[in-house]
Amino acid sequence: MKGRILGFNESDGAGAISAEDGSRHKFTSADWRGERPPTVGMSVDFESSEGQAKEIYPVSGAARAALGSMNVDLGSLSASPEGAKVAAMFTGSLAVPLALVVITACFMNAITSPAMSASLIDLGKVADALNLASSTASMAGEGGSGLGLGMVGSVLFLRFAAPLAAIWLIWAAWAGRPERVPMLVAGISAIGAALLVIGMKSATLSMLPDFMREQMSAAISLGLGVWVLLLAGGALLAAALGKLRNPLVKE
Repeated sequence: MKGRILGFNESDGAGAISAEDGSRHKFTSADWRGERPPTVGMSVDFESSEGQAKEIYPVSGAARAALGSMNVDLGSLSASPEGAKVAAMFTGSLAVPLALVVITACFMNAITSPAMSASLIDLGKVADALNLASSTASMAGEGGSGLGLGMVGSVLFLRFAAPLAAIWLIWAAWAGRPERVPMLVAGISAIGAALLVIGMKSATLSMLPDFMREQMSAAISLGLGVWVLLLAGGALLAAALGKLRNPLVKE
């Protein structure tokens, strides 16, 4: 609720608030949340319980006007068909929330090393750099086999399946299409993208000389994006199979 301070006695810490609806509410200094003591006429925002004001915060005139306009704008948005549709996309199922998590994970660090860090989207640059290093090492007669790296590089384009499938899932939710198949595809694509990064790490280690492999195994690590992709992919599959539900769904 919103109102104004009617009076406040600092000696006993008691005061009264006149709410916008004309009702009066008593309060004590224990419920005051401002940095300065309350003064007569100060605008406040508070909760009321049986005529007792609780959690009282001072609100300046500008802030009060802004809060009021924000409530109106948000109310208008939720009342519009588009706003209701967007709200339903986030509360009706886990499709859109998890699809957004997958897209975000594609831009998080997927693989890190002392020399560079890269997201899933940037793995192509990493592969090019590793291929160059592998060719140089082969010409010098050093290093391990680069076959594993070549195999991973040949299917590296599949990394784009994860964000594209997530976008497809969001479109299906917006268009009111069935979500089960897009969720399955997005889940499989997210897990596949994570496994692709894991394969790249293994392939990178395979091209190193034996004496460096153990040391570099600790230096080259999987980024947070890989684990997020695995979790989001698994959640998408579980949701598509009816094993996981959005807790915001109304019965």
